[in-house]
Amino acid sequence: MGKTNFKVEKYYKKARVGVLKTPHGEIKTPNLAFVATHGQIKLLNKADHKKADPDLMIANTFHLWVNKKVPEIKKAGGIHKFFGHKIPMMTDSGGFQVFSLGFGKMHGTGKIANKKVENRKLKADNPVKISDDGVIFKYNNKKYKLTPKKSIQIQHDIGANIIFVFDECTSPYHNHKYNLEALKRTNDWAVKCLKAHKTLNVHLETESPSLFGIVQGGIYEDLRKKSSRFIGSLDFDGFGIGGSFGEKQMKKIIGWALSGLPREKPRHLLGIGKIKDIFTAVEQGIDLFDCVIPAREARHGIIYTKKGKINIKKFKPLAVIYKKDRLKAQRLATIHNIKFYKNLFREIRQAIKNGQNLSTLRKEYNLR
Repeated sequence: MGKTNFKVEKYYKKARVGVLKTPHGEIKTPNLAFVATHGQIKLLNKADHKKADPDLMIANTFHLWVNKKVPEIKKAGGIHKFFGHKIPMMTDSGGFQVFSLGFGKMHGTGKIANKKVENRKLKADNPVKISDDGVIFKYNNKKYKLTPKKSIQIQHDIGANIIFVFDECTSPYHNHKYNLEALKRTNDWAVKCLKAHKTLNVHLETESPSLFGIVQGGIYEDLRKKSSRFIGSLDFDGFGIGGSFGEKQMKKIIGWALSGLPREKPRHLLGIGKIKDIFTAVEQGIDLFDCVIPAREARHGIIYTKKGKINIKKFKPLAVIYKKDRLKAQRLATIHNIKFYKNLFREIRQAIKNGQNLSTLRKEYNLR
């Protein structure tokens, strides 16, 4: 369907190195999409983007939509022309906001289960209204309805190279029954997204974006494998693994989620970016990631090194800069963290190419 072409160049056990070709350049995999929620990485200007030189970025469909930026982006000819980006771009579908603005907020949790709230009494009313037809969000005192068809239309208007189907990301505290209901919705929405995508492609004058399906199913083996078989059987250009799970469950769940996916297509682990999780996922055969961690922690004064994280507010030489010009320090920290993660993935790719066990490289990083 899309113009994205993927080729696996080498395997080492399950880990693999590949190249993902897009109209805006090649992505060497494994790799990370840095989060550019509103189309640019937060705090960075055009010159900063050039210095940081990310290989790939992912923008947030929901926030661009509710902030009414999409018509401007479409009029400009797409997100690359609007922001002046020269690199490959992704957009999510809005599916994560179904979780983060709904059950995630209710349950007081992110994608990874927080042990501190496992036994808390969960609230009953979800501020996000989910039905088989779509989702109604209440955001900034206004209501917004997002459907599979609308999500695909918005993403086409934004004009990223890689887009995702609209799905329901469940909470780590949802039981098997709820995950089954959500999975049926997600599978139904995937078919609707694929149909909408193909219809829009007929009228496109530019190259079509590549559409990735998403595997869901929570922490349940039968549901993950069921989702993987179904989503893997559809005509997608690549696949995302979504939903939530516990840190110790990640390896098993990735294995279940990959079980029904074609090996020749790229696999993206959505919303995961801790270094130790990256190693775990790459060893299972994941090609792509996206995460807010590098930029978000930089804004809080945290920079990454192989010896561990440094809080620049407590590190005397850097604390002076932070105190004198906080914004500049945050920008520099963001650029540093992007380069750190770029180098991490460069070393991971090289280790796989060399046929080295990733555990050797893993030991070079302080994974606290």
